[in-house]
Amino acid sequence: MATATKVAKYDLKKLVRLIELRHIAVPEFQRGFVWKTAQVKKLFDSLINQYPVGSFILWETNKNIDARTLDGEKLPKRKLLILDGQQRLTSIYYLCRRQKFLEVKDKFHENCENRERDLIEFEKFYIGKGENGLVLEYGRDGSQKLDFARFRRLIKTGYRFPVVTVSLDAYRKAIAVFERINQAGTRISTESIFLSETWSTRSNIAKILRGWKKKNKDSLTKGIDTVIFIHVFALIVQLGERNSAGNIDISIKTLKKIAAQVREGGERYNRQFEDAVKSVARAVEYLKEEYKIINLGELPSQTMITVLAVFFFYQPRSLSKIQLSELRKWFWRSSLSNRYIGSGYSLYVDADAKKMRDLAKRNARFNIPLTSKLFAKLQGVDLRAGRSTYRNIIKQVLWQQKPVFINNRPANRSDVESGQHKPEDDHFFPYDLMRKGVAGHEINNILNVHFLDKDENIRKGKRPSSQWLEERIREIGAKPSDIKKYFESELLPFKDLRELKKYERFYKLKGKARQKEFTRRYKRFLYKRFKMFEKVLIRLQNGRVR
Repeated sequence: MATATKVAKYDLKKLVRLIELRHIAVPEFQRGFVWKTAQVKKLFDSLINQYPVGSFILWETNKNIDARTLDGEKLPKRKLLILDGQQRLTSIYYLCRRQKFLEVKDKFHENCENRERDLIEFEKFYIGKGENGLVLEYGRDGSQKLDFARFRRLIKTGYRFPVVTVSLDAYRKAIAVFERINQAGTRISTESIFLSETWSTRSNIAKILRGWKKKNKDSLTKGIDTVIFIHVFALIVQLGERNSAGNIDISIKTLKKIAAQVREGGERYNRQFEDAVKSVARAVEYLKEEYKIINLGELPSQTMITVLAVFFFYQPRSLSKIQLSELRKWFWRSSLSNRYIGSGYSLYVDADAKKMRDLAKRNARFNIPLTSKLFAKLQGVDLRAGRSTYRNIIKQVLWQQKPVFINNRPANRSDVESGQHKPEDDHFFPYDLMRKGVAGHEINNILNVHFLDKDENIRKGKRPSSQWLEERIREIGAKPSDIKKYFESELLPFKDLRELKKYERFYKLKGKARQKEFTRRYKRFLYKRFKMFEKVLIRLQNGRVR
C-alpha cells in the first residue's frame, strides 16, 4: 500500500488551531523536551526575521499507540503524532498559549529530559528590546506578558509553516520514516531510534522508563540520560546470552539487533529492562552514599554509571569488603584516566562490563592501572568552565576530606554545589585579583579551589585571605588547633596564619613588582597544593578511605 502524503502551509494562527483541534501528540518512543532557553530565543529570532525554521512531519494513524498531547487533552482515535519538529512545535505552541502551558506544566516537566535547573518555564518568556530590535527575554518572576496577538503581528501574516502529513497504519513504515529523519547519528537519535525499534503491542520500553522516572521524580536517577539506561540494558542482554564470552558492545548495529529481539520477546525483555533500570538506580544510590554527591553534574562523567550498573545487576546483596575496596579503586582510577570519556567509553565497555559481573559474582579483582603524574594535566583545568572530568574529580577529592571552617562547622555541600553559588566564591586566592590586573586566568586553576558556605564567602569578599581569616579568628576565638584543622581539611599548604601571610606579601607591592611576586608565590602555592592532592589521590586509588 502506497504512503499517502499531504503537504500544507499554515500561518501561526492556523498552526496553533491545528494543534488544538487535532490534539497533536508526541509518540511515546520520542524523547522528551530537551531545548533550553537560548534555543527558544533563537527560534523566536528566526521567526520575526522571516527565516525558515524547517517543516513539521506528522504521522496520521488510528493505531493504538501511547502518546502525550501538547494541549493535555484526550488523544482521538485518528491521531496526528509528531515524527519531526517536536522541540520547535512545542516551543511555538506554549509561547502562543501561556495559559495552556500552565495547565499542563507539571506533566510537561515530567516528560522533559533536562535537569531540574534547566527546565523551561514558558510563562516567563516575554518580548523585550535588544540592541538590534525586539528579542525574546526570559524573566525570573514571569510577571511580563507575551500575548498571542502581538506574537502574530511580529511574525507577519505572510509567514507559512510547512506541515507534512504521512498516513501510515503500518507501524514499521512509520519507524522507517522516523529513522531516516534521524540519520545524523547523534546520541539523541540513537536513543530515539532504539525506543521506536523496540515498540510493539507486547513491549514498550519507553513507557516503562517514563513511568519509572515519574514515580521516582525526586531521585538523582531522574537526571540520567536515557541513553545510559539503554546501554545498561544492552550490556545485560548480551552478558546473559550463551555466547557472552565473545565481544559485547553498544554500537547502533548491536542496539538494532537487540531491539528486534525485544519486539519478538515482549514481556521477558520488559522485565529485564525493569531490572536494568533498578540496577542503574542502585548504582546512583551507591555513588550518593559513598561520595555524597547531590547532583549528577558532580560526577566525572555519567557514562561511568553504565559500567557500575552492571555490577549492581549481578549483585543483589550487601557488598563485601573486597567489593567495596575494588569499587573505590575503580571509581578513582577510571575517573583520573578518563576511561569512559569519548572513544574510551566504547573501547573499555566490553572488558569492564565483564569485570563488573565477575566482581559481583565472585569477588574478582578489577585491575585498572593506577594514574600518576597529573600536575601537567591539572595546570590547565579551569575551576568553573571547560571539560569537567579533572575539575570534578579534584572537587570530589576535597569533599572526601570533609572540609571544615575554623569554628569546626563543615562546609555545606548543597550550598556550595548549588546553581546559586557565584563562580568567584570557590577561589582561595580571590578572583578579584584578575579584575585588578594582578593575576590572569591562572587564578581560575582548579587547584585554587576552596569551599566555604555562602555567608562566609560574603564575609570574605574580595579581601586577602589572611586579612579575612585574622578577623574571623578574633571574632570566633579559634584555637591554633582549629586553624590547623581548617587548613588540613581544605588541603591548603599552610601550617598557620603567619605562613599564609608570607604568600600574600605581594599585596604590599605595586605595578609590575606586585604581578611578578604574585606569579612566583602563586606557582609555589599551586605546586605545593598539588602535592597534597596527589598524596590523597594515591591513597584513594588504592581503595583506602583514610
